[in-house]
Amino acid sequence: MLWRSLFVAALVGGLTMPAMAQDCDAKKPATAPMSRFKVSSDGASVTDTKSHKTWLRCVVGMSWDGSSCTGQSHTYTWSDSLDVIKEVNDKKVGGRGDWRLPTVEELNSIVEKQCFKPAINLELFPYSPDSGFWTDSSVEGVQPRVWIVHFLHGQQYIANKKQDWRIRLIGD
Repeated sequence: MLWRSLFVAALVGGLTMPAMAQDCDAKKPATAPMSRFKVSSDGASVTDTKSHKTWLRCVVGMSWDGSSCTGQSHTYTWSDSLDVIKEVNDKKVGGRGDWRLPTVEELNSIVEKQCFKPAINLELFPYSPDSGFWTDSSVEGVQPRVWIVHFLHGQQYIANKKQDWRIRLIGD
């Protein structure tokens, strides 16, 4: 009985503990440093000075409140993500109407290899779940499959378009 009580106490204690924080290794070179990006005047987007592409800082489903991302991120199938992007563009979020899914190369360019859980610069992208994000890059010869980038550790994987993943938008 004592072991059962200890097990239940450990289980409940484990469930109420805060989530593990991002882990970064400063000994590794930064791959997406703050210095490479310019934050927009309203703070809602960042422009990569290397690629000249602009990223929304918040995951689709969340919004910029002036200092951080608020709300709840959502997951979508690949085809549903295209409908959501059309809605975002119709609303001119961030003052733009050219948002789209990034290519796998573009999404990989914001992976911060110094960090994991999530593998992204949280100063630039203040809320980013350690989850997979859709790209617009099809997998050659394997349909209906596209690449996703998973920000748990910044690796890319093949995903079925009927799966649910998150969306991070880029503009040209």
